[in-house]
Amino acid sequence: MEKTFGGWVLAGVSAVAAAAGALAEQTSAVVTVAEQPAQKMTYGMDFERLWSWDTLKPEAKKRLADVSVKECRVQYVRVAVRGLAEPEEGAFKPEAYAEILDLMSHLKAARPDIQFFGSPRPISGEDGKSRRELPYTCYPLWITSHVKKVHPKTGQTKWVFTGFDPVKAADYLARYVRFMKDKGFAIAYLDLKNEIDRLIKAGQGKAMAERLRRELGAECPLLIAPSSFEYSGAADWMNACSEGLGTGFFDIASTHNTGSRGSLENFAAQARAAGKPVWNTELHSWRGPDEAAATNTANLFYQIRSGVGGINDWLSLGNEKKDFKMFRAMDDGSLEVMRVYYIYKQLVNTSGGGHYVPTTLPAGLLSTAAFVRGKLMTVWLLNGGGAPLKSVNVELGGRTVAGAALRKVAWGADMPREGRSGALSVPAKARSVRCDVDARTLLCLEFEIE
Repeated sequence: MEKTFGGWVLAGVSAVAAAAGALAEQTSAVVTVAEQPAQKMTYGMDFERLWSWDTLKPEAKKRLADVSVKECRVQYVRVAVRGLAEPEEGAFKPEAYAEILDLMSHLKAARPDIQFFGSPRPISGEDGKSRRELPYTCYPLWITSHVKKVHPKTGQTKWVFTGFDPVKAADYLARYVRFMKDKGFAIAYLDLKNEIDRLIKAGQGKAMAERLRRELGAECPLLIAPSSFEYSGAADWMNACSEGLGTGFFDIASTHNTGSRGSLENFAAQARAAGKPVWNTELHSWRGPDEAAATNTANLFYQIRSGVGGINDWLSLGNEKKDFKMFRAMDDGSLEVMRVYYIYKQLVNTSGGGHYVPTTLPAGLLSTAAFVRGKLMTVWLLNGGGAPLKSVNVELGGRTVAGAALRKVAWGADMPREGRSGALSVPAKARSVRCDVDARTLLCLEFEIE
C-alpha cells in the first residue's frame, strides 16, 4: 500500500524516488534552520506485543536489551497491560505477565533508569486465539461489554458492543500499576486506552483518570490519551475536551497513525493549544527493510515537522520474516539488528531530551530536520531522488560552529547498516555549512555550537 507521509508506509525506494525524481536535477539547495527551537523530543521502544521474545536464545535476549535501551538511550519502553491476567472479574493470573516481566527484567538490568509505559493490549489474538474469536477491544469483556448477535439476513455472527465501565477500567489499571510496583517496576506512563475510539469516549476517559489519581495518589503515572487509531479520532477527542470536559485529566496528548484519516497538523495544534506534549505512541509508517530505511525516514520527520515530540514505533521486535522491523528474532534464536535501528539510534542519542528546530524544505530534498541539545546540534538532510545534490547550504539560524570539523553519518543503499561516518571541514566561526548529499541517501551532520 502506498500513501502519503501522513498515512501508511511508503512502499520502498521506488515510491519515494517517483515523488522526488522531478527534483533530482537540482544541483544546490539552501536549508535554513530557525533561530528558536520548538518541541522537546522524547523517544521510546515498543514491546507491547512479544510474539518473538521467547524464540530468542538467552544471549540474544541480553543483546536485545543492550542495544534497545543501553546503546540507544531511549527514555521509555512501551509494554502491555494484559487482559489475560484478568479474564474474569475478580480473578488475577500473575502468570500472564511472565514473559513481559522477563523482558522488563532484562531491560532494567541493561539500564536501571529505563522508564516503562503501560498500554492496555488488545485482547483479540491473545493466547493463540484467532482475532475473529474476540472483539477488538483493549479491555477484558467484563469492562468493555460485548454480546454475539446473528445477522438476520446473512446469518453471520458478530460481536456487538453494549457498554463500557470506566470505574472498573480505572481499577484494572490501578491493579496493574501496583502489581508492577510489587515486582520492582515503576510505571512512568500509562495509556487510558489503546485505540478503540468508538468504545471509550472522552468523558469516560476523564472519569477513569480522576479515579486513577484518587486511587494511586502520588504514584499515579503520567496519563496518556487518547492514543487514537488515526488523527481524526484524536482530534474528535480533543474537540470533546474543549467543549466542556477540559484537558486537565490527562498529561500527554497522543495518537497513532494506524489509519490515515484526519490531519496530524490539526491534532498537534489542538494539543499545543491545550498545553500538552504531542506524542505518536504507535508510529506505523517509519520502517525498513534496509533498502528503504533511509528514504522512509521522511515519514518519521513528517511527524516531527508536524509538531510530534514523543515517538515510538510499533513492535520493535519481529520474527525473521519481518525484515522491516528494528530487530528480528531469527529462526535459529539469534538477533538481527536492522538499518532502521541504527538511524533511530543516531537520532535518539543526539537529540533525546533536546528540542526540534524547524527547518525549511527546499526543492531537491525529500525532508530535512534539525535538533539542539545543549551545545550539540544535528542537521538531517534526505535526498530521495536518483541524482546527487551538490553543495547544499545549511544556514544555522545565527548559530556558530565550534571547531573546524563536523561529524557526518550517511545511510545509502550501498552503505553499511550502521551508516558510513566521516568528517566535514568547515571554516572557523562558520554560521553555515556546505555539503553534498548522495542520491537516495540520508545524511546527518553532528557538531558542537558556541
